[in-house]
Amino acid sequence: MDCLKLNMDHPWDVSIEEAKRIQKRLSELVILEDGFEKIEDILGVGVIFSKKQDQILVGCISFSYPELKIQRSAFHREKTDFSYAPGFFAFGAGPAILSAIGKLKRHDLIMFPGRGVAHPRGLGLASHLGVLLDLPTIACSKTPLWKDHPEPSSEKGAHIFVEGKDKNLIGAVVRTQEGTKPIFVTPGHKISTRTAVTVVLECSPRYRIPEPLREAHALAKKMIKDD
Repeated sequence: MDCLKLNMDHPWDVSIEEAKRIQKRLSELVILEDGFEKIEDILGVGVIFSKKQDQILVGCISFSYPELKIQRSAFHREKTDFSYAPGFFAFGAGPAILSAIGKLKRHDLIMFPGRGVAHPRGLGLASHLGVLLDLPTIACSKTPLWKDHPEPSSEKGAHIFVEGKDKNLIGAVVRTQEGTKPIFVTPGHKISTRTAVTVVLECSPRYRIPEPLREAHALAKKMIKDD
């Protein structure tokens, strides 16, 4: 799918009320079941805003799965006057992220920072771009997504699923490493919560943050330092 075409077809610079309408419409297209037969390539996305340079910087790194060997990488930067509004991150960062993703040809699943369906209108960054790209997506956050969230036991791999208002699973609190704080995992699109947790744990052999996200963030950060 052509990311540049998506940028043109999808309105990004809109009012909050229009953004809400777009989120509601796209949220109805989200699929929370595994929409794939096999995952062989996972793309991690890292996003940094540079206030000093008025730029958004996006790093993307492709990993083989489950081996977690780096395959390809891409970087994109563009000027931005992005002003963050809670719940609308995709409207500021989406075009730049899609441009970066479009530089890499193959990805079976994309891992994003932030939110998936655990969002006030069911359409966080991973769900929003997952629907547009028609690809399986997962979101991981270091910041708690649920007030008074349950705490999993201390061992590596421990997790507790979280239900939405309709009793469907919308995420999990996951301990990726023993002795570290948990991370918060939500499915984005075309993947179940249970499978999302499995993938995240398999992508976290040594560190709290899954390798695709950790390396993609490091790439974006490096580009700021290299300027």
